[in-house]
Amino acid sequence: MTGNDPDNTGPVAQRRVRRAGSEMRIRTNRIGPLSIRATAPVLEGTLSDTDIEFTVSIDHVDTGNPLLDPELHALIRQITSGTLVFRGRKSGDTFSGSASAGNITIPLDLKAGGEDAAAVDLQGRSRFSDVHVPLPGLGHIRHLEVDIDGRLHLE
Repeated sequence: MTGNDPDNTGPVAQRRVRRAGSEMRIRTNRIGPLSIRATAPVLEGTLSDTDIEFTVSIDHVDTGNPLLDPELHALIRQITSGTLVFRGRKSGDTFSGSASAGNITIPLDLKAGGEDAAAVDLQGRSRFSDVHVPLPGLGHIRHLEVDIDGRLHLE
């Protein structure tokens, strides 16, 4: 499979992301009495020498907390279609782009590492201020840091 090359130097080889085993993980800083650690499966995606795009099923996020998960799933379904899409352009070892879920879009840089024929590891961080989270015990958050990492398995 090939994609378009913006520099018109020829086709760019694209590889598909395998659903099996591909996932993204998030960790937040401490929010009141807790921090959130969650994983979400990657549904699909493509990776080339210049671009990346992948879709994460955020409505299937798993925190390991049976009390928090249903509340989080309900919140995600209220404000999004249940998926998050990251699109980025490669510059060095970083993909710079944005992550979009519903009407929320945030700029995000993901550093690529461990890239080989079978998989690529991604890492990034995002910071937010004055966030309102309508979940019991969370409410208004003045400062939120989210660390993101994951592994995309390639066909």
